[in-house]
Amino acid sequence: MKLKTIAASCLCMALVAASCCHQQKTPRAKHVIFIGLDALSAVGLQRAETPTFNYMIENGAISLHTRVARETSSSQNWMCMLSGAPIEMHGVTDNGWEFETRMIEPAVHNAEGKFPTIFDVVKEQRPDAKVYGFYEWTGQTRMYNMKSFDYSENCPNGEETLKKAFDTYLKDQPEFLFVSVDETDHAGHKYGHEDQGYFDAINMCDRVIGEFIKKLEEKGLMKDIVIMVTGDHGGVRYGHGGDNMCELEVPVLMYGKGVTKGKVMEHANMIYDNAVTIAGLLGVEMPRECRGQFLYEAFEPKGNVNYVPIPFVRPFRGVADEVTITADAKDAQIYYTLDGSIPTKESTLYTEPFKISDNTVVKSVTYKDGQYSDVAENLLYAKAPEGEAAIDFKLYRHYMGESLPDFTKFGRADAVGYVSNFTLDEIPVATTEDDFAVIFTSKMIVKKSGKYRFLLGSDDGSKLIIDGNKVIDNDGSHTYMEKMGIAELTEGEHIIKVEYFEDCEGQSLNLSWGLDGGPLFPFTPKDLKK
Repeated sequence: MKLKTIAASCLCMALVAASCCHQQKTPRAKHVIFIGLDALSAVGLQRAETPTFNYMIENGAISLHTRVARETSSSQNWMCMLSGAPIEMHGVTDNGWEFETRMIEPAVHNAEGKFPTIFDVVKEQRPDAKVYGFYEWTGQTRMYNMKSFDYSENCPNGEETLKKAFDTYLKDQPEFLFVSVDETDHAGHKYGHEDQGYFDAINMCDRVIGEFIKKLEEKGLMKDIVIMVTGDHGGVRYGHGGDNMCELEVPVLMYGKGVTKGKVMEHANMIYDNAVTIAGLLGVEMPRECRGQFLYEAFEPKGNVNYVPIPFVRPFRGVADEVTITADAKDAQIYYTLDGSIPTKESTLYTEPFKISDNTVVKSVTYKDGQYSDVAENLLYAKAPEGEAAIDFKLYRHYMGESLPDFTKFGRADAVGYVSNFTLDEIPVATTEDDFAVIFTSKMIVKKSGKYRFLLGSDDGSKLIIDGNKVIDNDGSHTYMEKMGIAELTEGEHIIKVEYFEDCEGQSLNLSWGLDGGPLFPFTPKDLKK
């Protein structure tokens, strides 16, 4: 079948692709400003201190449960976001994608033979409308038809990208302004997505966007504008690419003309809804091959749900001398539990930093105006009592593989000893060290026969073996990923082994367990013996 051009495709479109059956009148805006912050996760937005975003949420609409495409990497998700189509339609499969070596043919073509983006659609149907683009990551340009921009500029960092885009907007007032910031992603990789360095990058964007909105409001321009802020994916530890919900869910923040004040979008959305929403606001039609839906919920009457941000626990993981919990919400209360139960206002009220006496999971919620936030879960470890470390470890340096080794073929280990947790916290390696492998061995004590769940997270590869049987295979060179496994265990002692290797960049290892259907906890000294 001959593939259609964008012009031919547009002849048989509904008002907006995949949402043509919606009976509501599609809202319109004279101008749309679309800001994408690379690696801005839904939890990242909530944990950072963001007075501007909080103001926009209070006076606009927020989705905290917009999902991105798998895998949770940049290229395919920027394309989903701006084409309104899933990977199977637009064909951008990963960060190594190049148009000349594509495997999936675009389902519909623009002038360059690529899948059309919102930039193409606006210029095709509204040639007099100005489309401007400012971007930090040059890799984006290989996916789009850059001739669709009336003006575009590559900038060296996130702050300059935002400031140049906003200064130019105030001068020329294009109908559609696209701004892409990569600095947030760099910060996540450099510092970790739960570290203050990552939040500082979000804070910077919040500040510069706030300065811009103030100027727009002073000039009386916001009455004709809708601003959208979102991310292409989230992140966990030092990377992204997996199926952790912190990687899969991004926020979509909408503020401006016609957007309902204080609206929390309760339905889950997809990343390709963004392009279709922009198209609807600007009065253009996306190709039928798109699958996105217009975000009508942002314009519907406000319900009873209010925005309550998730708490942030410090330290986020690892050994905790003292636990601090904060929330970016004025006059809010924080409740927490240490027994695995979901916190409510009947749980312990957080009033000051506290200490933990055993390895545990801290679950916490923010409570405000009669509503709870999502639950924050943090695996934390107490300092091990002297002489109670029961996990034998053997460390092998200079291992250069990209998958777990056969530990039986190694000679003498570079370091041996006992540690108290199935983590990297106590083994003698620097946090920046690469190319090593570790095997942990202990006896686990099962007090009650039954089916047990295990959650193994690692960067890079890991494996859980109980009584010689593989329970979880999380092997391979990858960013932090978690996998679940189940084992039927009888009461008594069982040999437990955890294999791990570090390839490059971030390093991390965590293991938790519990009866199937119950909460998961890290192993404690009473669960293990030499």
